[in-house]
Amino acid sequence: MRLPQSLISNPLFQYHRVSDLLAALDGEIDYQEASEIQRLSSLGLPPITSANCLAAIFGVNPKFIWSLCNRRSRHYRHFSIPKGRGMREIHAPRVGLKLIQKWLSVRLSQFWGEREGVYGFVAGRSHVDAAAQHCGSDWVLSCDIENFFPSTSELFVIQSLEAIGYNHSSAALIASLTCYQGGLAQGSPLSPVLSNICFNFLDIKFLALRESLPGAYTRYADDIVFSGHGELPEDLLEKVRNCFEGTPWCIADNKNYKAIRPNRLKVHGLLVDGDKPRLTKGYRNKIRAYSYLVDNKKITKHKSIILGHLAYAEFVDDYNK
Repeated sequence: MRLPQSLISNPLFQYHRVSDLLAALDGEIDYQEASEIQRLSSLGLPPITSANCLAAIFGVNPKFIWSLCNRRSRHYRHFSIPKGRGMREIHAPRVGLKLIQKWLSVRLSQFWGEREGVYGFVAGRSHVDAAAQHCGSDWVLSCDIENFFPSTSELFVIQSLEAIGYNHSSAALIASLTCYQGGLAQGSPLSPVLSNICFNFLDIKFLALRESLPGAYTRYADDIVFSGHGELPEDLLEKVRNCFEGTPWCIADNKNYKAIRPNRLKVHGLLVDGDKPRLTKGYRNKIRAYSYLVDNKKITKHKSIILGHLAYAEFVDDYNK
């Protein structure tokens, strides 16, 4: 779903100035809410203070906003997609809700910007950028978070939005627009930026832990990676696990990975034991076979998948150039 350019560029969508929004809401809000709208706007945050305010921004009936927050199951489609050897359940928002989620995602992403060590869901950053931070290391340790989005509880989302400047009622309203069945909806375009905002305090802890190594720390969505020189600290994984105490998340122990030279080191499927991230030998062999099929017009099925692999290999090669 592509957002209209006006929706991306205008922080108030229907209105060009806060004063225009306040004029439209005249008689529907009190002085305190008007002051709150001005305060949030001055911070660069989307000024979502109530259902009436959000309805005015999008030009919809406030009853529709109420329905989005209180009858959530009506506004999501449910299906499953393959994930590894299992399946991932997706809760995809329907058009009306998705439009609001996309707008909030753009606005909150612009407010939040880039953070040290964070490469997932950040414009202009990729997993290849994250892998490059670990090039030339002597060891790598990585771990994943179990069910990252669904386990990010609605209460934790509210608390995290309060931490960046929203009051409780505004934070609860925004959380209700992207949380489903108690956590961030897997399929909402707003979930990625909210997950980064929620995880910020742990990113800070892990960056401090990195300083004690010394080495590198990156996070790409729910994939946490440490690397360093010399010997791999035996207690590093336990220190990482301890940081999760009191949070809604836990480590998926079946996905822990560690590698020490002279064994090959991989981050996000890329080799990082040299000065640049590169494809594995096995993957390059696959790419050569795919290239042969394409050049000789021998593709009979799975064409889009094969072309996707070729495009990915070209992306990595271009990155290194």
